[in-house]
Amino acid sequence: MNYSKIVILFTAVLILNACSPGMKMDKNIYDGDMSDTILITPALVKKLNANHENNPIYKIGRQDVLTVKVWGDDNLSTIDGDKNKNRRANGLIVQNSGEIFYPYIGNVKVIDKSIEQIRILLTKKLSKYINDPQISVSVSEYHSKRVHIMGEVQRPKTYAITNTPMSLLDATLLGGINNATADTQQIYIIRRLDKNKPTIYQFNGESADTMLLAGQFYLKPNDVVFIAPAGVASWNRVISNILPSANLKAAAGN
Repeated sequence: MNYSKIVILFTAVLILNACSPGMKMDKNIYDGDMSDTILITPALVKKLNANHENNPIYKIGRQDVLTVKVWGDDNLSTIDGDKNKNRRANGLIVQNSGEIFYPYIGNVKVIDKSIEQIRILLTKKLSKYINDPQISVSVSEYHSKRVHIMGEVQRPKTYAITNTPMSLLDATLLGGINNATADTQQIYIIRRLDKNKPTIYQFNGESADTMLLAGQFYLKPNDVVFIAPAGVASWNRVISNILPSANLKAAAGN
């Protein structure tokens, strides 16, 4: 897809600039879910980003793959994959228990820890067996934090959130909006903050300052981005398309 078309799309028409912050649209009940739809505005983005870090520290999650290098000891840096079920060709899989297995020290809890915290932990544990171990740790594969992109896009699929935060603009570029069939005034982000009630944000891709807003609205793990098809004027029809699939995607990510 030509990314310049996306940039033109987000800056093309300047309308709806008078929307109040956090304006809510009609509530709708679908399959037992009460879902508030909140229009994404500059004030809302500012509020949501009040506690957002410019360079947030990535916390390790289940199914992430770590690469551990012990300098001067290739045997500890490379583990035989046939003997270690936690091992991939390029690293160690974080198991559902939140642990990795490492020689000498056994199972190590790494979930919700940063790379630096894991490096310090492994160094401390290995120092009982190796004199002054020099260790580096990195993430070779990101799997624990995912965003689902659906609807009128060229590449509908699940994308990983890495150590770089993913914005709505990033997601639309990854998915590739199908300009011929998409209604860019109806871009939705489904976020399930609790088990019973999803919050649905609506983004108008043809409103004022949309490019800036899209780049500043950061997605969270298990968010579902849905681009509605053109010609669907009924909100009920849109929501009926979103929630069933979004619920399945969110459930799969938990």
